[in-house]
Amino acid sequence: MDDVPPADDRERRLIEAVVSLAKTFREEREHLLRRVTQLEREIELLAIRLDAHEQPRPVELPDGPPPDPSRMPS
Repeated sequence: MDDVPPADDRERRLIEAVVSLAKTFREEREHLLRRVTQLEREIELLAIRLDAHEQPRPVELPDGPPPDPSRMPS
């Protein structure tokens, strides 16, 4: 007896395998798209924090008049 399935059965199984792979690839693409979107948001938040951290701090002026030039360290 011959264990080779008929051509129609092989074609049907091949189509089912291709459909299954296509579904898997679509699900993986959607998962990766969600992850990339999440990473973009995280990068944007980090950039905002970095910009805020690198903002020049206001210079605090000392109270009172400036020191006499003869009292300035050289």
